[in-house]
Amino acid sequence: MYRHVSEPEWRLLATLPDVPCAQSLAEILAAEGFSVRVSSDAGVLGQAAPTRLYVVAGQFHRAKDSMAQRQFSDEELAVLSAGMTAADPHDP
Repeated sequence: MYRHVSEPEWRLLATLPDVPCAQSLAEILAAEGFSVRVSSDAGVLGQAAPTRLYVVAGQFHRAKDSMAQRQFSDEELAVLSAGMTAADPHDP
């Protein structure tokens, strides 16, 4: 007997300024156990274009809470997308 396995429903979590920022945040959320999808209309890699970050609908509210606790600035996302760690202001 054939059983149709439906695709999960995805919900828009955030729109970021470019693909590297969205991918950086997606990696952070994925490390926390979220199922994440990145979608962009950028025609060329590196092109600045609004990029949408989706999570599985069942994880949406928990992902929203996780994002609210962080509140990354565009600058912080840029640092993350470059693969660097931001300097800790409490570290002498």
